[in-house]
Amino acid sequence: MAFRWKDFLHRGPERIDFDRVFLREMPVAELGVTVLYVLVAGVWCVFSDDVFDWLLGVAIDSPGLQTLKGINFVVITGLLLYVVLRRSFRNRRLAEEASRINQERFEAVALATTDAIWDWNLDTNTVWWSNSIEKLFGYSRADVSTKVDWWLDRLHPEDKDRVLESIRRVADGAGPTWAGHYRFRCQDGTYAVVLDRGYIVRDAAGKPLRVVGGMSDITERRRAEEALETSRRQLRALSTQLQSVREEERATVAREIHDELGQALTALKINLDWLERKMGERTNDPGLNPMLDRVVESTQMTESAIGSVQRIATELRPSVLDTLGLPIALQQEAQRFQQRTGTTCELEMPSEPLDVPPGVATTIFRIFQEALTNVARHAQAKQVRVALRQDQDSLALEVEDDGIGIRPNALDDSKSLGLLGMRERALAFGGEVAVTPVHPCGTRVIVRLPRVTSGQTAVPAKV
Repeated sequence: MAFRWKDFLHRGPERIDFDRVFLREMPVAELGVTVLYVLVAGVWCVFSDDVFDWLLGVAIDSPGLQTLKGINFVVITGLLLYVVLRRSFRNRRLAEEASRINQERFEAVALATTDAIWDWNLDTNTVWWSNSIEKLFGYSRADVSTKVDWWLDRLHPEDKDRVLESIRRVADGAGPTWAGHYRFRCQDGTYAVVLDRGYIVRDAAGKPLRVVGGMSDITERRRAEEALETSRRQLRALSTQLQSVREEERATVAREIHDELGQALTALKINLDWLERKMGERTNDPGLNPMLDRVVESTQMTESAIGSVQRIATELRPSVLDTLGLPIALQQEAQRFQQRTGTTCELEMPSEPLDVPPGVATTIFRIFQEALTNVARHAQAKQVRVALRQDQDSLALEVEDDGIGIRPNALDDSKSLGLLGMRERALAFGGEVAVTPVHPCGTRVIVRLPRVTSGQTAVPAKV
């Protein structure tokens, strides 16, 4: 609160606080400088005439007038000096107080956080470290140096150039922040994995002055992430192996059913047809009619069994997939789906022949089967559009229905095993599956796999 002279002139119900006005509003530092100035100037005004008389050897007229003028000048300039000093000292005290508060806050944050806080002065090339540098990495205060080389010497040799280049790139650019991972040597000689983040402090011209940041020890977190990633890779490899084994077993079972059981049923049907003809020739023997009816019934049952065997063998492993290729297999599967559900299917197949490895063809076919199964169970669709496309780099299958659509939370639901299975199949060969809603209604499934020819080796991708 500024000092106001009207406080002395106004005599209201409240008494003037002498201590507040004279001790708080008039700080001692400014008063001391002003009083010293007035005393020295006053002494000079009183004795200046004698000094000049002695120096010049000539008496100056009206010494009293000269003295009054000098005293008046001293008083006025003294007041002006006080006002200037008061403002200057007040601003300095405010700046010092703000600096002290900021320093205390900074030190409190450095003590409270588990990160190693650092302040890198780019002009002096020195670094201030908080006490956490000792707790995190086992150093004592005597071991920690303010020289930036102390930090550089403890960077892993394989990470040093990369880290320095990333800091230099941010400092030379307009970005205010920097972050990076690297390995930092501890007191016992081991390396800790740290996440380091810094903020670039610049002057008005944009020149970087300081970098302030913090180091976090993420060694345990990185180990946990690596262990989780290793486990994920192992589980994916196991899933891929199980799928491969299952496909081989299904192909073997389908082949045995088709070849052995199908051939046996076909031979049985041939024998029943022969027996039916022979018995039909003996029309003069009415006693054979009941036997002929049983033979005809057995023939029909055999034909039905042959159809079931063919259907089961096709569901286990469609032979057309291995003999005529992926497009024909997709067309036949779409026809069976249309006959089974009544949902019409429109197919768009590439005009040029496809050269697809068996593993990739099986993956796309199984994902297509799962997509049609989801349409039959959930979509309530009337039409399904299927398109198989290829370009220079990939092979894509698109299945789109006009049903009620898929719930957004179902895409990431752990219980959506069908979607999970499609993604896992595609990931095994370095591909991806995208499931998106279609406006105004419906769902679109897009499967994209890297394009390889049958002459190349199509193996599960390492993820």
